[in-house]
Amino acid sequence: MIVCNVNNSISHPPHPRRAVPANLPPGAFFILMGAVYKQTLLISAFFWGAFIFADESAPLSLSEKIAQLRLKSNAHGKYVNELLAEPITLQSFDTINEPSLINIEPVVGTEESSALPEDHLPLIDLPEPISEVEPSVNVVEENASPLPVAEVVEEELNLDKEVPVNPDFDSGRNRDVNPDAPPTYDELYSPKVVQRRLGYYFGPFLSAVFADDSAVKNTAKIPYYSKGGVATGLRVGNDFGNTRIEGEYAYLTHKISGLSGASGRTNLHNFQSRLILEKSLGDRADLRLGIGLGIAFVNKELAGHKYDGVGFSYDFLLGWSYRVMENWSLGLDYKHYLTSAHENYDRLQGHMIELSVGFDL
Repeated sequence: MIVCNVNNSISHPPHPRRAVPANLPPGAFFILMGAVYKQTLLISAFFWGAFIFADESAPLSLSEKIAQLRLKSNAHGKYVNELLAEPITLQSFDTINEPSLINIEPVVGTEESSALPEDHLPLIDLPEPISEVEPSVNVVEENASPLPVAEVVEEELNLDKEVPVNPDFDSGRNRDVNPDAPPTYDELYSPKVVQRRLGYYFGPFLSAVFADDSAVKNTAKIPYYSKGGVATGLRVGNDFGNTRIEGEYAYLTHKISGLSGASGRTNLHNFQSRLILEKSLGDRADLRLGIGLGIAFVNKELAGHKYDGVGFSYDFLLGWSYRVMENWSLGLDYKHYLTSAHENYDRLQGHMIELSVGFDL
């Protein structure tokens, strides 16, 4: 019979994270921690005892320190009251000397005598209260206003008096009197040149007419000579910036004379629409070019005979405008006008030099 001893440690090794040896008794870990806590408590008790002993052996107790602080505070209050009782002048603002403090020796004794009785505190005579009749003097107010307080209050409450104006400030009304004054708000932020308004406008115009020769038709053409005339009317339009669209009514009249010496007159009622393109030449001036289309009612009279008709009318414009003020401008234009021919007359055409005024709405 063979006996074999099998070591269980080989088949079942101890756990690698086991911190306490297997041969220690249960509770050994807690015994070590208890020893550490015991040492900590002893050290803490030692420091607390030293702190309490040091606090008891201090030269002054808490009540003595409070008493000493009260004495210093009373001495300072007495000094301040003495200063307030004296009249204040400019010469009194000198270096303030530190008042003499009351020397009090702290009483050191047993615990029963640590609190000072009221008989040991020094008696301090407080100054008499200042009479309410005597007004307090303010150095700043005395230097700023030599008048009494009542007169100053009366002057501030008097709203009827004119408030003095600071000479360095100018509202702009005295610009001619004081040209060196700083600019006002309006002068700083208002545009230096007249601004152009966009939108609707209207205005009258007056033209000098230089009509070309033409002819009337009866059984045959009867030519005639044209003389200078005038045209006037009213226009309404809308300004979009660089483009204008306008409509106008114009009345044109000039004299005519036949080859045989007969005289007559030509009248024209014209309703015209026009497109104008503009190009700025500066802050105020514009160069413009336009074309118009409308309907003309023509009435010619020569040697006692009338020749009437209706037809289309056309014109071509080249001009210049100048903005005088913010809401109105002047225009000077050259126009070449013509009408369509009719069975009673040949076409009318000629040249115009026109002066117009435009008012913005």
